[in-house]
Amino acid sequence: MDENRRRMAFGLSLFVALTIIACAATDSATLPGGQVEVSPEAAQRVETKLVEALTLNTSNQFILRFTDEEFTSYLALKLEETAAPPITDPQIRFTKGKIYVAGKLTNVGPVKVRAMLVAIPRVTDDQLMIDIQNVYLGPVPAPNALLNSLSQTIDQALEEAQVNLKITQVEVFESEIVIVGEKRL
Repeated sequence: MDENRRRMAFGLSLFVALTIIACAATDSATLPGGQVEVSPEAAQRVETKLVEALTLNTSNQFILRFTDEEFTSYLALKLEETAAPPITDPQIRFTKGKIYVAGKLTNVGPVKVRAMLVAIPRVTDDQLMIDIQNVYLGPVPAPNALLNSLSQTIDQALEEAQVNLKITQVEVFESEIVIVGEKRL
């Protein structure tokens, strides 16, 4: 089941990276609730939770709970390991049933730009999917064609990451996301 943990971690990281890479503009997008702290300890908790739920857990059922700080820290530290990261200062906020993802685009063009994505997670056919509501390029919303294309790209990446997993529920609470599912044998 170590492969499931790696795929889930990769899928979650890819989701965030793809959402921000697809955006480019000027100014800054504002994350609700302000800056999310980044720490190596919070990032390690993501790894620990994935191992416990998908590898060490003797039951087929699992519940994954990630906080804003854990998910932001995990992504930030993974991006630091990348030679030329497409984004810096990634920020993730779970609030009001939505996922807010913000970051500064780098290595994409001549200008460093702040962008933000607003998404609602859902479960369809036992898979975690993402409905992108808005992408802000600074204060300017992106066109619907970009939202649809980005949603499809993210859903494909998530589908690949969830091989051997059956997701039954996803909930976004204040500062936390909860993913419930089963390991497929």
